[in-house]
Amino acid sequence: MKKILSLAMLLCGFVALNAQNQIGFLYNGTTYQNGDTIVVICEKTATSIESIDFVNQTPNVLNNLVVTLTEVERNGFEAWGLCTTQCVMGLTSSPFNLTESFTNFSIDISIDQNVERPYGVYTMTVSNATLSCSVVVRFQAYTDNVGIDNVLANGSVKAYPNPAADQFSVSYSVEQPATLAIYDAQGRQIRQIPISGNGIAQVNGLPAGVYAYGIVSGKHRGQMQKLVVK
Repeated sequence: MKKILSLAMLLCGFVALNAQNQIGFLYNGTTYQNGDTIVVICEKTATSIESIDFVNQTPNVLNNLVVTLTEVERNGFEAWGLCTTQCVMGLTSSPFNLTESFTNFSIDISIDQNVERPYGVYTMTVSNATLSCSVVVRFQAYTDNVGIDNVLANGSVKAYPNPAADQFSVSYSVEQPATLAIYDAQGRQIRQIPISGNGIAQVNGLPAGVYAYGIVSGKHRGQMQKLVVK
């Protein structure tokens, strides 16, 4: 069964953005800006992805905005509709305005629960005649039936130094065996490191670029964070 969720517009709120980048995306407590990668972990039978938020911290009213999803790579995972100010069957929204009454709007994405998938990679762009802000979104489905209800609430992971050269360390604290996953700017998983308990993982040999990293496993997920390799 296919389902589209309705949009909930978000009231004004402060989001800490880089001074040079006053528009961007907010997901799971982390701000992403043009060119970054967002990794979204979802249940294998999910029908939607909720609340990837577009954030505007400029004083300007943004007119004639359009949200577009463009498929980069699909391995079973299929997005087929989205909600902004209205819900559409398709991956391009109707033009709409972001008025002074709001600083954010929420983008909900509908996915086909009947399609077998572990992942799909899309670019998400918000644009009008004068601006364009794009991120890569990797939708990663669990490969078991446990789901995401039992979130790894007490787990933590931190890469340092950040920015890094071609190698860096990741400290972690998890309650049970899990995986440290690292994704490149195209949303591809490039490293998968088994971890358990408290420890430090050494990572080397990454070319310069922007990456996303976090704890994932069949039962749990952690917040994805950004890593810059110089």
